[in-house]
Amino acid sequence: MAIKRDAYEILKGIVGEEYISDDPAICEAYRAGPGGYECALGYERVMTKIPGAVILPKTTEEVQKIVKVCNKYKIPFVPYSTGFYGPRSHCHVEGELLIDLKRMDHFEMDEKHLYVVVGPGVIYSQIQAEALKKGLHAIVGGGGSQVSAIANLLGDGWSPLSFRAGLPQRRILGTELVLPDGELLLLGSLALSDDPFWGEGIGPDLRGILRGYTGVRGCLGIVTKMAIKLFPFQPEPLVPIGISPNTALKLPVGRVKWINYQLPSREAMIKAMYEIGKAEIAGCVTRVPLFWRTLAKAESKEEFWELWGKESEETIKNSFIIRILLVGYTSEEQLKYDENVLTDIMTELGGIQRPTKPTDESWFKGADSAGMWLMCGSYVSVDYVVESISHAVLHGESFAKLKEKYTPPLMPDYGDPGWIQSFELGHTGYSEFLVYWDQDEDVKSVDHFYVETSKMNIRERFYTALLGPHQPLFLTGPRYGPNYHEWLLKIKNEFDPHWVCHPPLPLAHDQFVEKAPWMKEIKDWESPPRLPLPDEWK
Repeated sequence: MAIKRDAYEILKGIVGEEYISDDPAICEAYRAGPGGYECALGYERVMTKIPGAVILPKTTEEVQKIVKVCNKYKIPFVPYSTGFYGPRSHCHVEGELLIDLKRMDHFEMDEKHLYVVVGPGVIYSQIQAEALKKGLHAIVGGGGSQVSAIANLLGDGWSPLSFRAGLPQRRILGTELVLPDGELLLLGSLALSDDPFWGEGIGPDLRGILRGYTGVRGCLGIVTKMAIKLFPFQPEPLVPIGISPNTALKLPVGRVKWINYQLPSREAMIKAMYEIGKAEIAGCVTRVPLFWRTLAKAESKEEFWELWGKESEETIKNSFIIRILLVGYTSEEQLKYDENVLTDIMTELGGIQRPTKPTDESWFKGADSAGMWLMCGSYVSVDYVVESISHAVLHGESFAKLKEKYTPPLMPDYGDPGWIQSFELGHTGYSEFLVYWDQDEDVKSVDHFYVETSKMNIRERFYTALLGPHQPLFLTGPRYGPNYHEWLLKIKNEFDPHWVCHPPLPLAHDQFVEKAPWMKEIKDWESPPRLPLPDEWK
C-alpha cells in the first residue's frame, strides 16, 4: 500500500527526489529475509511488511520534519540503519514509511576525553579503524562490527569485552533523540551544554527511554546522534590476514593473547570466572558454545556436519572450556603479569591449557558473523540473562533441557548450555542461549520453543533481559515488575499518542501470537479483548 500522494510530495521536498522512493522493487529489497538473524521465524512471515516508501534523511532537522509529516498524515514509520536485527527492525504495518538513516554518517572523535560522536549510519568498524590509530577502542558487540553502533547500543550491545568495560547502557553518553511527535530531546550533558561527555547529566538519567537491558526497537523515537565511550587499548596494530571469506586479524602476541583452559568440572569453571574477576586481570572471560569450535574448523556446511556428527552427549558432557583474552593495556610486562596470575588460578583449579589461534574474527574490528548461519541457514538467540555467573550457568542448562523436546527440527547440540560470559569483572554473569534450524523446515517448533522459554523463566523464577517487544508483553508483564507492561504502555501512549512510531511495538509479539494459527495451541495467558492500539493499526 503506497503512501498518500500529497504526503509523499511533502516528504520529497524535505530530502530531495533522489532520497525517497516508493518503487516496488526498492521497497521489496528492504523487507526482512531471506536469511539472517531471526529471519525465517514465523514472526517474520506473519509480521513483516513491504514498506510503502523508503526515505533517507541526512540531518536531525530532516528527521524531525519527516516525523512531523508522519504525525500529521497518520503515516506509520520505522527507523532503520543496518537492519541486522532481522524482522524486528523492519516494517510491521501496511503503508509504513521506512526511514533509512545510513546517510547520517556524522563522525567526530575526542581522544583526550575518550569518546566519539556519531550518527546512526556509522558502523563499529569505522569507529574502530580510527580509534585503534590512537591506541583506543570501542566495545564491539559479540556479533561483529558490521552493525550501526547506535542501533547496537540501543538494542543489545553485549560484548565479551563487557568483562572489563561494562554493560552497554553505561557506554551511552550525550544523545540526540527525535521523539515520536518530532520534538527534539537532548539527553545527558547535552541537555545543559554542547558537550556530550556525560551520559547521566544533571538530574534524572533518561537513558531508560532509549533502552532497558535490550531496548524497545525504536518505538519511542529516533536517535540521530550519540556520544559513545571509548577505552584505552594498546598501540600495536591488528594485522588483517587471510583471503575472503576466511579472514581474521592477527593479534600482537606480546600485547594481546587468547588462552583456552579446560576445567575439570562445572564448579571449577564457575570458580575460575569469579577468581579471574577478583584478580582484575584479562579483557574477556567467556565460555562459548562447543559447536563454535567445529564451525571454526569447517570449510563448508558439509564438513561441519561431518565433524559435528561425531560428537554426542558423552563426548561433550565434561567439556568445561573457557576462553580468556589477555591484553597488555599498559605494557608487555603487564600481559606477562596477568598470564602468571591466570596460571596460578588455573593450576589451583586443575585447569589444563589448550592451544588456540592468536587471531580475532569479530570482537575487535572484523565481521565474520555471517558464518554463524553456515550450519543450518537460520539462527536466533532465544534469551539473554544479565545476572550472576552462577545464575547464568543454571539458566543455560535449563534451556538445554527444554530444547530436547524441540530437537529436531532444532539443531542437535547434545545438551550444550550455550554462551556464558563474565561481565564487569565477575560482578555480573551473562547467558545467551542460541538455536539453529533449517529455514526451509516447519517453524512451528521454533516459535513454540521461543515462547515456552518465557513460560519457563516465569515458572523457575529466572531473570531475563528479553522483556518488552521481544516476548508477548501480556505474558511477561504481569509477572515481571509486576505489571511493567502497564507502565510501558503508559509511556508509549504519552510519547506516541497516534502510535505512528514503529507500530505495533511494544505489542508486536502479542499480535504475532494472536495472528499465527500455530501459536494459539500454546497460548495459556490472558490478553485484553482488543490490544490497546488505534483501530487503523489493528
